[in-house]
Amino acid sequence: MRFHYLPLLFQTSFLSPYSRFRGIQGLEATRRYFQARYHADSQRIGFCRDVCLSSTFNDNDDVKRERTRYTIDDETCAPLEVETIQSIVHRHLSNLDAYVSNKPIAAHTKEAFRCAEEFVNSFRDADGRNRKIIFDSGCGTGRSTLIIGKMYPDCVVIGIDRSISRLNRNSAFRGQKPIEDDSHYLEAISVEETPNVIMLRAELADFWRCAIEAKWFLYKHYILYPNPYPKKARQKSRWHLHPSFPFILKLGGEITIRSNWLGYLEQFSLAVQAADQFFESDSNCDNCASIYRTSSKHGPHEYKHHEKNVMSNFEQKYILCGENIYELVLKELKQKAISSK
Repeated sequence: MRFHYLPLLFQTSFLSPYSRFRGIQGLEATRRYFQARYHADSQRIGFCRDVCLSSTFNDNDDVKRERTRYTIDDETCAPLEVETIQSIVHRHLSNLDAYVSNKPIAAHTKEAFRCAEEFVNSFRDADGRNRKIIFDSGCGTGRSTLIIGKMYPDCVVIGIDRSISRLNRNSAFRGQKPIEDDSHYLEAISVEETPNVIMLRAELADFWRCAIEAKWFLYKHYILYPNPYPKKARQKSRWHLHPSFPFILKLGGEITIRSNWLGYLEQFSLAVQAADQFFESDSNCDNCASIYRTSSKHGPHEYKHHEKNVMSNFEQKYILCGENIYELVLKELKQKAISSK
Protein backbone atom coordinates (compact mmCIF):
# COMPACT_ATOMS: atom_id res chain seq x y z
CA MET A 1 0.00 0.00 0.00
CA ARG A 2 1.25 3.49 -0.84
CA PHE A 3 2.00 5.56 2.24
CA HIS A 4 0.85 8.87 0.75
CA TYR A 5 -2.74 7.67 1.17
CA LEU A 6 -2.34 7.25 4.92
CA PRO A 7 -2.89 10.87 6.12
CA LEU A 8 -6.13 11.18 4.14
CA LEU A 9 -7.38 7.77 5.21
CA PHE A 10 -6.75 8.34 8.90
CA GLN A 11 -8.81 11.54 8.66
CA THR A 12 -11.66 10.21 6.53
CA SER A 13 -11.85 6.47 7.08
CA PHE A 14 -14.66 6.90 9.59
CA LEU A 15 -16.81 8.35 6.78
CA SER A 16 -16.67 5.20 4.67
CA PRO A 17 -18.87 2.10 5.02
CA TYR A 18 -15.69 0.15 5.78
CA SER A 19 -14.87 1.99 8.99
CA ARG A 20 -15.73 -1.14 10.99
CA PHE A 21 -12.55 -2.79 9.68
CA ARG A 22 -9.29 -2.30 11.54
CA GLY A 23 -5.68 -2.03 10.50
CA ILE A 24 -4.37 -2.36 6.94
CA GLN A 25 -7.50 -4.19 5.79
CA GLY A 26 -9.70 -1.26 6.76
CA LEU A 27 -7.35 1.30 5.21
CA GLU A 28 -7.14 -0.57 1.93
CA ALA A 29 -10.92 -1.02 1.76
CA THR A 30 -11.41 2.66 2.50
CA ARG A 31 -8.88 3.63 -0.17
CA ARG A 32 -10.77 1.63 -2.82
CA TYR A 33 -14.04 3.16 -1.67
CA PHE A 34 -12.87 6.76 -2.00
CA GLN A 35 -11.09 6.03 -5.27
CA ALA A 36 -14.30 4.67 -6.78
CA ARG A 37 -16.28 7.62 -5.47
CA TYR A 38 -13.70 10.07 -6.87
CA HIS A 39 -13.98 8.56 -10.38
CA ALA A 40 -17.78 8.67 -10.21
CA ASP A 41 -17.75 12.34 -9.15
CA SER A 42 -15.22 13.19 -11.86
CA GLN A 43 -17.44 11.73 -14.56
CA ARG A 44 -20.49 13.55 -13.22
CA ILE A 45 -18.66 16.91 -13.02
CA GLY A 46 -17.20 16.43 -16.49
CA PHE A 47 -20.66 15.75 -17.89
CA CYS A 48 -22.06 18.93 -16.29
CA ARG A 49 -19.14 20.96 -17.66
CA ASP A 50 -19.68 19.59 -21.17
CA VAL A 51 -23.38 20.46 -21.00
CA CYS A 52 -22.53 24.03 -19.97
CA LEU A 53 -19.88 24.52 -22.63
CA SER A 54 -22.00 23.03 -25.39
CA SER A 55 -25.04 25.19 -24.60
CA THR A 56 -25.77 27.73 -27.30
CA PHE A 57 -27.30 31.16 -26.92
CA ASN A 58 -30.30 32.32 -28.84
CA ASP A 59 -30.72 36.09 -28.92
CA ASN A 60 -34.38 35.72 -29.82
CA ASP A 61 -36.37 37.05 -26.86
CA ASP A 62 -39.25 34.70 -27.70
CA VAL A 63 -37.13 31.69 -26.80
CA LYS A 64 -37.11 31.01 -23.06
CA ARG A 65 -33.87 29.64 -21.72
CA GLU A 66 -33.94 26.60 -19.49
CA ARG A 67 -33.35 26.82 -15.77
CA THR A 68 -29.83 26.20 -14.53
CA ARG A 69 -28.44 25.37 -11.11
CA TYR A 70 -27.92 29.12 -10.55
CA THR A 71 -31.43 30.25 -11.50
CA ILE A 72 -33.29 32.33 -8.92
CA ASP A 73 -36.87 33.28 -9.75
CA ASP A 74 -40.33 33.46 -8.19
CA GLU A 75 -40.37 29.67 -7.86
CA THR A 76 -37.15 29.75 -5.85
CA CYS A 77 -37.91 32.88 -3.85
CA ALA A 78 -41.37 34.37 -3.55
CA PRO A 79 -41.49 38.07 -4.50
CA LEU A 80 -41.88 40.66 -1.76
CA GLU A 81 -44.96 42.82 -1.51
CA VAL A 82 -44.49 46.49 -2.42
CA GLU A 83 -45.79 47.47 1.02
CA THR A 84 -43.14 45.30 2.68
CA ILE A 85 -40.34 46.97 0.72
CA GLN A 86 -41.71 50.42 1.50
CA SER A 87 -42.00 49.63 5.20
CA ILE A 88 -38.41 48.35 5.46
CA VAL A 89 -36.92 51.24 3.46
CA HIS A 90 -38.89 53.89 5.37
CA ARG A 91 -37.80 52.39 8.68
CA HIS A 92 -34.13 52.41 7.66
CA LEU A 93 -34.36 56.03 6.49
CA SER A 94 -36.05 57.09 9.73
CA ASN A 95 -33.45 55.30 11.85
CA LEU A 96 -30.38 56.21 9.78
CA ASP A 97 -28.90 58.49 12.45
CA ALA A 98 -29.27 55.77 15.08
CA TYR A 99 -27.65 53.23 12.75
CA VAL A 100 -24.67 55.51 12.16
CA SER A 101 -24.20 56.31 15.83
CA ASN A 102 -24.46 52.68 16.94
CA LYS A 103 -22.11 51.26 14.30
CA PRO A 104 -18.51 52.48 14.51
CA ILE A 105 -16.43 52.33 11.35
CA ALA A 106 -13.96 49.44 11.28
CA ALA A 107 -10.33 50.44 11.79
CA HIS A 108 -9.09 48.73 8.63
CA THR A 109 -11.78 50.51 6.58
CA LYS A 110 -10.70 53.90 7.96
CA GLU A 111 -7.15 53.14 6.92
CA ALA A 112 -8.32 51.94 3.52
CA PHE A 113 -10.22 55.17 2.91
CA ARG A 114 -7.22 57.24 3.96
CA CYS A 115 -5.23 55.42 1.29
CA ALA A 116 -8.04 56.01 -1.21
CA GLU A 117 -8.05 59.74 -0.47
CA GLU A 118 -4.31 59.95 -1.09
CA PHE A 119 -4.75 58.05 -4.34
CA VAL A 120 -7.59 60.30 -5.53
CA ASN A 121 -5.67 63.46 -4.65
CA SER A 122 -2.68 62.25 -6.68
CA PHE A 123 -4.76 62.39 -9.87
CA ARG A 124 -5.56 65.86 -11.13
CA ASP A 125 -6.84 67.16 -14.44
CA ALA A 126 -5.34 70.04 -16.43
CA ASP A 127 -7.13 72.59 -14.24
CA GLY A 128 -5.77 71.05 -11.05
CA ARG A 129 -9.09 69.54 -10.00
CA ASN A 130 -9.59 65.97 -8.84
CA ARG A 131 -10.71 63.52 -11.47
CA LYS A 132 -14.12 61.88 -11.43
CA ILE A 133 -14.47 58.89 -9.12
CA ILE A 134 -15.93 55.49 -9.97
CA PHE A 135 -16.69 52.80 -7.37
CA ASP A 136 -16.67 49.08 -8.11
CA SER A 137 -18.33 47.87 -4.93
CA GLY A 138 -17.86 44.21 -4.11
CA CYS A 139 -15.22 43.88 -6.83
CA GLY A 140 -14.23 40.33 -5.84
CA THR A 141 -11.10 39.33 -7.72
CA GLY A 142 -10.82 42.76 -9.34
CA ARG A 143 -11.49 41.62 -12.88
CA SER A 144 -14.30 44.11 -13.33
CA THR A 145 -12.28 46.91 -11.73
CA LEU A 146 -9.49 46.55 -14.29
CA ILE A 147 -11.98 46.55 -17.17
CA ILE A 148 -13.72 49.67 -15.83
CA GLY A 149 -10.32 51.34 -15.41
CA LYS A 150 -9.56 50.74 -19.08
CA MET A 151 -13.04 51.92 -20.08
CA TYR A 152 -12.61 55.23 -18.21
CA PRO A 153 -8.88 56.11 -18.25
CA ASP A 154 -9.62 59.72 -17.23
CA CYS A 155 -11.40 58.66 -14.03
CA VAL A 156 -10.16 57.24 -10.74
CA VAL A 157 -11.55 53.73 -10.28
CA ILE A 158 -11.70 52.27 -6.78
CA GLY A 159 -12.47 48.58 -6.27
CA ILE A 160 -13.63 47.59 -2.81
CA ASP A 161 -14.07 44.10 -1.41
CA ARG A 162 -14.12 42.76 2.13
CA SER A 163 -12.12 39.63 1.28
CA ILE A 164 -8.36 39.85 0.79
CA SER A 165 -8.33 36.26 -0.45
CA ARG A 166 -10.64 37.17 -3.34
CA LEU A 167 -8.50 40.16 -4.25
CA ASN A 168 -5.43 37.96 -4.23
CA ARG A 169 -6.87 35.62 -6.87
CA ASN A 170 -6.04 38.15 -9.56
CA SER A 171 -2.73 36.98 -11.05
CA ALA A 172 -1.78 40.52 -12.07
CA PHE A 173 -1.96 41.60 -8.45
CA ARG A 174 -0.20 38.53 -7.10
CA GLY A 175 2.74 39.19 -9.37
CA GLN A 176 3.06 42.79 -8.25
CA LYS A 177 2.29 42.60 -4.57
CA PRO A 178 1.67 39.19 -2.97
CA ILE A 179 -0.71 39.08 -0.05
CA GLU A 180 0.11 36.50 2.59
CA ASP A 181 -1.46 37.68 5.83
CA ASP A 182 -5.20 38.26 6.00
CA SER A 183 -4.82 40.05 9.33
CA HIS A 184 -3.18 43.12 7.80
CA TYR A 185 -5.25 46.27 8.18
CA LEU A 186 -4.74 47.33 4.61
CA GLU A 187 -3.52 45.92 1.35
CA ALA A 188 -3.75 48.43 -1.47
CA ILE A 189 -2.92 47.19 -4.94
CA SER A 190 -2.44 49.10 -8.15
CA VAL A 191 -1.37 47.91 -11.59
CA GLU A 192 0.97 49.59 -14.06
CA GLU A 193 -1.37 48.91 -17.00
CA THR A 194 -4.18 50.82 -15.29
CA PRO A 195 -2.55 53.49 -13.10
CA ASN A 196 -5.97 55.00 -12.42
CA VAL A 197 -7.13 51.86 -10.58
CA ILE A 198 -6.72 50.97 -6.92
CA MET A 199 -8.19 48.07 -4.97
CA LEU A 200 -8.80 48.08 -1.27
CA ARG A 201 -9.92 45.67 1.38
CA ALA A 202 -12.73 47.31 3.33
CA GLU A 203 -16.26 46.88 4.59
CA LEU A 204 -18.53 48.34 1.93
CA ALA A 205 -21.07 50.08 4.16
CA ASP A 206 -18.28 51.68 6.22
CA PHE A 207 -16.36 52.74 3.12
CA TRP A 208 -19.47 54.32 1.60
CA ARG A 209 -20.02 56.20 4.84
CA CYS A 210 -16.43 57.49 4.81
CA ALA A 211 -16.90 58.72 1.25
CA ILE A 212 -20.09 60.57 2.18
CA GLU A 213 -18.42 62.21 5.18
CA ALA A 214 -15.60 63.32 2.86
CA LYS A 215 -18.27 64.84 0.56
CA TRP A 216 -17.45 62.60 -2.37
CA PHE A 217 -19.99 62.46 -5.17
CA LEU A 218 -19.49 59.60 -7.60
CA TYR A 219 -19.46 59.70 -11.37
CA LYS A 220 -20.46 56.03 -11.67
CA HIS A 221 -21.13 53.25 -9.18
CA TYR A 222 -20.95 49.58 -10.20
CA ILE A 223 -22.48 46.87 -8.00
CA LEU A 224 -22.04 43.73 -10.06
CA TYR A 225 -23.65 40.47 -8.96
CA PRO A 226 -24.13 41.24 -5.26
CA ASN A 227 -25.00 38.42 -2.90
CA PRO A 228 -28.77 38.02 -3.49
CA TYR A 229 -29.59 36.38 -0.14
CA PRO A 230 -32.65 34.62 -1.61
CA LYS A 231 -33.74 33.04 1.68
CA LYS A 232 -36.44 34.96 3.51
CA ALA A 233 -34.48 34.90 6.77
CA ARG A 234 -31.65 36.86 5.12
CA GLN A 235 -33.68 39.23 2.96
CA LYS A 236 -32.67 42.28 5.03
CA SER A 237 -29.06 41.59 4.06
CA ARG A 238 -29.85 42.57 0.47
CA TRP A 239 -28.41 46.00 -0.22
CA HIS A 240 -31.76 47.63 -0.99
CA LEU A 241 -33.21 46.31 2.30
CA HIS A 242 -30.07 46.93 4.36
CA PRO A 243 -29.74 49.87 6.80
CA SER A 244 -26.87 51.19 4.66
CA PHE A 245 -29.06 51.49 1.54
CA PRO A 246 -29.35 55.31 1.92
CA PHE A 247 -25.56 55.54 1.54
CA ILE A 248 -25.81 54.21 -2.02
CA LEU A 249 -28.27 56.97 -2.89
CA LYS A 250 -26.27 59.70 -1.13
CA LEU A 251 -23.11 58.80 -3.10
CA GLY A 252 -24.97 59.63 -6.32
CA GLY A 253 -23.68 58.99 -9.80
CA GLU A 254 -24.97 56.53 -12.36
CA ILE A 255 -25.62 53.23 -10.58
CA THR A 256 -25.24 49.97 -12.52
CA ILE A 257 -26.33 46.72 -10.90
CA ARG A 258 -26.29 43.30 -12.52
CA SER A 259 -27.71 40.02 -11.30
CA ASN A 260 -29.05 36.73 -12.58
CA TRP A 261 -32.12 37.30 -10.40
CA LEU A 262 -34.59 39.65 -12.05
CA GLY A 263 -36.59 39.97 -8.83
CA TYR A 264 -33.59 41.38 -6.97
CA LEU A 265 -33.29 44.27 -9.41
CA GLU A 266 -37.03 44.86 -9.44
CA GLN A 267 -36.95 45.09 -5.65
CA PHE A 268 -34.03 47.52 -5.87
CA SER A 269 -36.06 49.75 -8.22
CA LEU A 270 -39.02 49.67 -5.82
CA ALA A 271 -36.71 50.51 -2.91
CA VAL A 272 -35.46 53.61 -4.74
CA GLN A 273 -39.04 54.68 -5.39
CA ALA A 274 -39.88 54.07 -1.73
CA ALA A 275 -36.96 56.27 -0.69
CA ASP A 276 -38.11 59.00 -3.06
CA GLN A 277 -41.60 58.80 -1.56
CA PHE A 278 -40.19 59.07 1.97
CA PHE A 279 -38.04 62.11 1.21
CA GLU A 280 -40.90 63.85 -0.60
CA SER A 281 -43.04 63.56 2.53
CA ASP A 282 -40.26 64.94 4.77
CA SER A 283 -39.32 68.49 3.87
CA ASN A 284 -36.42 68.49 6.35
CA CYS A 285 -34.46 65.92 4.34
CA ASP A 286 -32.59 66.32 1.08
CA ASN A 287 -34.12 63.96 -1.46
CA CYS A 288 -31.10 62.01 -2.69
CA ALA A 289 -33.40 59.56 -4.48
CA SER A 290 -35.11 62.12 -6.71
CA ILE A 291 -32.33 62.01 -9.31
CA TYR A 292 -33.24 58.37 -9.95
CA ARG A 293 -37.00 58.92 -10.09
CA THR A 294 -37.44 58.29 -13.80
CA SER A 295 -34.90 55.51 -14.33
CA SER A 296 -36.14 53.53 -11.31
CA LYS A 297 -39.59 53.39 -12.88
CA HIS A 298 -38.12 51.96 -16.08
CA GLY A 299 -36.81 49.03 -14.07
CA PRO A 300 -34.27 46.38 -15.11
CA HIS A 301 -33.73 44.83 -18.51
CA GLU A 302 -32.01 41.74 -19.87
CA TYR A 303 -28.31 42.37 -20.26
CA LYS A 304 -26.89 41.61 -23.70
CA HIS A 305 -23.41 40.48 -22.87
CA HIS A 306 -20.36 40.66 -25.07
CA GLU A 307 -18.26 37.51 -24.89
CA LYS A 308 -15.01 39.41 -25.45
CA ASN A 309 -15.64 41.79 -22.57
CA VAL A 310 -16.92 39.67 -19.69
CA MET A 311 -16.87 41.88 -16.61
CA SER A 312 -16.54 39.37 -13.78
CA ASN A 313 -16.12 35.71 -12.90
CA PHE A 314 -19.80 35.46 -12.01
CA GLU A 315 -20.72 36.86 -15.40
CA GLN A 316 -18.53 34.32 -17.16
CA LYS A 317 -20.03 31.48 -15.15
CA TYR A 318 -23.57 32.53 -16.00
CA ILE A 319 -22.76 32.95 -19.67
CA LEU A 320 -21.23 29.49 -19.93
CA CYS A 321 -24.27 27.87 -18.34
CA GLY A 322 -26.83 29.82 -20.36
CA GLU A 323 -28.14 31.72 -17.34
CA ASN A 324 -30.07 34.92 -17.97
CA ILE A 325 -28.35 38.12 -16.83
CA TYR A 326 -30.25 41.30 -15.98
CA GLU A 327 -29.11 44.88 -15.51
CA LEU A 328 -30.53 47.88 -13.70
CA VAL A 329 -29.09 51.27 -14.64
CA LEU A 330 -30.14 54.19 -12.46
CA LYS A 331 -29.27 57.33 -14.36
CA GLU A 332 -29.23 60.75 -12.81
CA LEU A 333 -32.09 63.10 -13.61
CA LYS A 334 -31.10 66.71 -13.98
CA GLN A 335 -32.26 69.00 -11.21
CA LYS A 336 -34.13 71.24 -13.66
CA ALA A 337 -36.25 68.31 -14.79
CA ILE A 338 -37.00 67.45 -11.17
CA SER A 339 -38.10 70.94 -10.20
CA SER A 340 -40.36 71.26 -13.22
CA LYS A 341 -42.56 68.41 -12.01
